Amino acid sequence: MRRNRDRTGWPAPRAGQLTDTDNPYALPSDASGYHFHAHLTGRWEETPAARHHQDPRAAATHHALETARAVSGLYPLTEHQAAQAHINSRLGTSHDLVDAPVRLLWARVQLTVESSDVEAVVCLQRRMHDNALTEQTNRQRQYQAEELHRALSTTPTLALAYWLIHQPQAADQNTIEALSQLTREITTYAPHTAWVQVAHLLQTFVQDLDTPARTNLVESLAQIFTRYDQPQLADHLRSIATQVQSANGHLSSRPPRRGMAGEAKP
Repeated sequence: MRRNRDRTGWPAPRAGQLTDTDNPYALPSDASGYHFHAHLTGRWEETPAARHHQDPRAAATHHALETARAVSGLYPLTEHQAAQAHINSRLGTSHDLVDAPVRLLWARVQLTVESSDVEAVVCLQRRMHDNALTEQTNRQRQYQAEELHRALSTTPTLALAYWLIHQPQAADQNTIEALSQLTREITTYAPHTAWVQVAHLLQTFVQDLDTPARTNLVESLAQIFTRYDQPQLADHLRSIATQVQSANGHLSSRPPRRGMAGEAKP
């Protein structure tokens, strides 16, 4: 059975300082390639253990720098004082190292930055800000264009109404024709307005027909609706045709329908 070793036989623990050096440590900032310069001071001591660490000061220094790096990477070079305060708040209390019998009693860093690096970072921040604004503006313009396209696809005359509201003095025949051509192009390539194109084809076919031919066409379509068990659609089609003919000054060639009182309805 293995016996526990008497602690009175352990080597005496050592202690020391984290002395500053002429060559500062480099700590990362939030901008890749730009670093803080850190001067490190502090104190350490060994904890009781069967075996001492060969270089306890290096172990304590490594722990302090790792703690500092985890914080400094959150800050830009322009906020080195805030980064320094944050780091020192982490290093101001004692901490036992996990992988070595060493205790970091306290540590402190002093951060400095090169003025040329600060100027470069400021320029970089401005470019990033400008790029973000440009990207946001482009997204907004694209969204507005998509919304306008959807609106014109469903309501082609919206473009003309919008123009007349905002530019009434510039409205002439050329403007109206240009806007009409624009709306035709938009509705032509809008997938959900395929039936609009069908309606244009029917309008082209019907516009040169005389009144009897139009009436016959409407009646033929109404009979097709009725044949497919849609008598309400047939009546609706006849009603629309009558309204259109009345608005255009055409008289229907169909015989008048009799009401309940025997009077003819228009």
